[in-house]
Amino acid sequence: MTISFVPDRGHVRGFGFGVTRSKLSLLSQQDHKYKVLEKEYLKMKEEMVEMKTMKDEMIEMKALMLSYLKKQTEPSEELSNATASVLKRLNIPSMPSPSSINNNSQTKCKLLDWYGSGEIVAEGRWSSNDPTAMVYHVPIGPHAIRVWVDVAKKPNAYLWRPTSEMTCIEEALGSTVAWPSDKVNEMESSSPED
Repeated sequence: MTISFVPDRGHVRGFGFGVTRSKLSLLSQQDHKYKVLEKEYLKMKEEMVEMKTMKDEMIEMKALMLSYLKKQTEPSEELSNATASVLKRLNIPSMPSPSSINNNSQTKCKLLDWYGSGEIVAEGRWSSNDPTAMVYHVPIGPHAIRVWVDVAKKPNAYLWRPTSEMTCIEEALGSTVAWPSDKVNEMESSSPED
């Protein structure tokens, strides 16, 4: 005697006990979601690799900038000789004397464009040529002058040593900036002598 069982309607053969069509379609939807999540994961992993590369490049650029600034504070002999002749011509001592450090805030001066065009970018007052004088907690270093910026003649001109607070002359109005000593000209006094 043979007993034949009719398969249950709604069940799928070959996938094990209790698998229905709705359960099978649910599994295929989950597979699709896993594939989408896997794509997102791979994309994010790729972006993280790019970000790590950018971080490494930024660290390298920071090191280059620091070495550049070090070189700028330790000028070559050629630059020292050229700057010394300019300082002599402008009657500015190369090393500050005690009287020349901070008491000249009334001496008016013109700031020339530091990239060499010769344009007057601002007018201000001479403050100090002491290499240890600070501008926003950073020493100005050798061959630089700290000046107060009073008038911006060319407001969008870039600062010689920008800070996080200011990058152009207009932003520096009313505060001190470091400027190359060969790009600062003393203004002639227009007041009559008594």
